[in-house]
Amino acid sequence: MVTPSPSRQTPFAVAGFSLLELLVVVAAVVMLAAMLAPSALQWMNEGKATRAHGDAAGIAAAMNRFFIDTARWPGQVEILASGGTLRYVTVGNPTAQFPAVEVSLGISESTCVEGLSGVISNTTKFEPTELSPSSALNINNLLLYPPSAADYPNWRGPYLPTTFEADPWGSQYVINLVPLFCGEPASAEEPAGALGFGWILSGGPNQTLQTPFTAKRPAVDDAGYNLNKRLAQSPQ
Repeated sequence: MVTPSPSRQTPFAVAGFSLLELLVVVAAVVMLAAMLAPSALQWMNEGKATRAHGDAAGIAAAMNRFFIDTARWPGQVEILASGGTLRYVTVGNPTAQFPAVEVSLGISESTCVEGLSGVISNTTKFEPTELSPSSALNINNLLLYPPSAADYPNWRGPYLPTTFEADPWGSQYVINLVPLFCGEPASAEEPAGALGFGWILSGGPNQTLQTPFTAKRPAVDDAGYNLNKRLAQSPQ
């Protein structure tokens, strides 16, 4: 009786596949992943940018409602009382990082001829100040919890449904209110007045602000929303 010989397998064969076949499959998967990775990253950043724009729009709406109720921007009292120490406001967890800054944020220097409550004509002056924890005020609490009635009368918040922790890339949202403090006549050349617009900005995927706050739209990959300067120009 002849005993059948065991079937012969190619060395390193696994589950019916030879080593060469496995290498071909792995190579194909690696190539496919390399081709799809940039597109996947782009889709993710586009989704985050959409969220950041929506967050900024929500913060802008909350700040506009705050202004309509109190006739003051959140942070206005603190900035004007600081003697130039405070220059910006932020929204987000105070422990979250600030985005880097690549451009001049807002005006270089301005003395107000007139302006909102707390502005002293021909005395109140705003000068360039770097964005830092000592020059920024987080306004989450002002939008969520009643502040001093003397500082912000007729507060009818909360103006946000919840606190904002950070933008989609882990940084705080940065807001420049100074362009809104001084009332100025608009012109065809400067429809928002010489001080420009107020902006709420996220630094985007590179976590770097690249939009001057006097610009009308965000630059490069910044995601943001402008504040309504017409409110600030209205008689109080």
